[in-house]
Amino acid sequence: MDETKLERYFEIPMIIFGILVLPVLYIQLTSTIPLLRLIAYVIDILIWLAFVFEFVAMISATKDKRNYVKTNWLNLAIILLTPPLPLRGLAGLEGLRILRILRVLRVFVVMGRGTKGFKKFYAKNSINYVLYLTVILVFICGFIFSLFEKGKSFFDGIWWAIETVSTVGYGDIAPITPAGRALGIVLIFLGIGFMSMLTAAISAYFVEKDSNREMKQILEKLDMLGKEIEELKKNK
Repeated sequence: MDETKLERYFEIPMIIFGILVLPVLYIQLTSTIPLLRLIAYVIDILIWLAFVFEFVAMISATKDKRNYVKTNWLNLAIILLTPPLPLRGLAGLEGLRILRILRVLRVFVVMGRGTKGFKKFYAKNSINYVLYLTVILVFICGFIFSLFEKGKSFFDGIWWAIETVSTVGYGDIAPITPAGRALGIVLIFLGIGFMSMLTAAISAYFVEKDSNREMKQILEKLDMLGKEIEELKKNK
């Protein structure tokens, strides 16, 4: 099968698997319910196998395998660094817990691949594109915030991310750890960019809508004038 067609087949399933990383990782790091942790562990195995299967299938279909590995090195690194290891017996091994948190990178990988299919759509309707990226950014940063800041839930992280991205800054929730503050710095700069893009996209949307309406009216008037001229010619 052609490489481009194969990548298109993998696109939607891999986006779904990538987004599933967030709830699975959250359950594994916070839940104390054995059954829930077991379900999350099984889903984590399926997610990892999906990444492995996609990488093997794509590298088998492509002609320039070296170039594919070079351009998709992050996919390979995630497969090698984030295997589905059980949490039991890992107490004190913080390095392995950090490798688990690195699974969040899977979301960025599938988000980057997923947005390729939105390029044509972006040219037609940039508002949806910017909203899509902004929502993904808020969820990812909110999730990471809840991992870095002890005592903060996932909802607290989402609330903080929305405050930061929108530049409202109520100050009721603020990062304390160095990692959380570093994440805040990144989110502030990205948030300013995304909010500027969103404002510009909304403005452009309404300007284009008004322009299209005016152009339609002009074309209708020209059409009416053309018909009137044709009738005048026939009467002569």
